[in-house]
Amino acid sequence: MGKKKISQLSNAATLDGTEYIPMVQNGATVKAPAGNVAALGGASYTDVTGTLAAGSTSLVLSDASITTSSTLDIYTDVYGVNPTAVTVSTGSVTLTFEAQQAAIAVKVRVW
Repeated sequence: MGKKKISQLSNAATLDGTEYIPMVQNGATVKAPAGNVAALGGASYTDVTGTLAAGSTSLVLSDASITTSSTLDIYTDVYGVNPTAVTVSTGSVTLTFEAQQAAIAVKVRVW
């Protein structure tokens, strides 16, 4: 296989056994090794997921990647449902929500 520039790779291309994914860096779309965004100057992250049960108001997510200095992005699968409070400690994050009529999926991206 001949050498290719990263910009010549299609979305989610594989080159030399490494999968590359598209990402935006400095306003330009480039390809980064999947699972290693840091290779192109970005930060790597860990996704931690859970489910807030119907009627519940809190969810604790645990993962070794969570620290008190982590940056957290919080996502839910229901538009407009967001936590009313977030408490972070080493190894876990506690999310407080208003009670929901149905279960919702929650993802915390830990940077």
